[in-house]
Amino acid sequence: MNINSTPTTLVPYTTLLRRFEAEPSGKLFCLYGDRSVFRLSLYAASHALLSNIPIALVDGTNRFDVYYIAEFARRATHQQRIAPEELLQRMFISRAFTCYQMEATLTERLPAFAQRKHTPIIIIFGLLDSFYDEQAPLFEVKASIQRIIASLHKLKQQHFSILLASQEMKLASSERNALFPKLKSAMDEVFRVTENQGQPRIVHEMSYGKYLGIRNQGGSHGKNGPDIHHGHPAGDGKLVQVPPRNAEGRSGRTR
Repeated sequence: MNINSTPTTLVPYTTLLRRFEAEPSGKLFCLYGDRSVFRLSLYAASHALLSNIPIALVDGTNRFDVYYIAEFARRATHQQRIAPEELLQRMFISRAFTCYQMEATLTERLPAFAQRKHTPIIIIFGLLDSFYDEQAPLFEVKASIQRIIASLHKLKQQHFSILLASQEMKLASSERNALFPKLKSAMDEVFRVTENQGQPRIVHEMSYGKYLGIRNQGGSHGKNGPDIHHGHPAGDGKLVQVPPRNAEGRSGRTR
């Protein structure tokens, strides 16, 4: 694989956002670092929703905050007269709680859903979080990640733009620590985020050349399908719209 590294460069968030939204469509961006990566990703999602662009979001770390988007809509109301409910109706969310659910979502359910619903932007929170679980055999984890990367590149070729948001972690296992660099190497652009006096500091870490692709190895995704939420767990294995009623209160864990 030919990799062309660029010098490490500080970039404003608005620049990152413009690069992600710019034509041509079909790109793989990774935003990682401290937990502000999720807030920044939701900011990007809110801007896209405000432009009437539907979004599919896969959450593997329980970081989706519907109230952030509702509040964004309320702040924008005086300018564009849009109700929070209208903004939320353009967003579809799936939550995956195990690595098997995450693989099934990204390789089976999401591609078909994104084509059917015409969601040109896909955001994935904590793609690898469940893969760090030592109960999942490492050889299965590595094969699963290979299949996921292949699926992401197929989505890119179909002109979907994908943003991965991941919190940086240091694991006890050196082999599992190597999983994230593997995922980063499959991206077009990688940005690292830290906070400096309460403000995000974004470093353009690297750009990669043309990715040569990874052979889809096939195989089973396990017995459990992804747990899809529509205010409550749904059992039909589908991505669903975020319900407007969720904007009335707060719930969910923080890390």
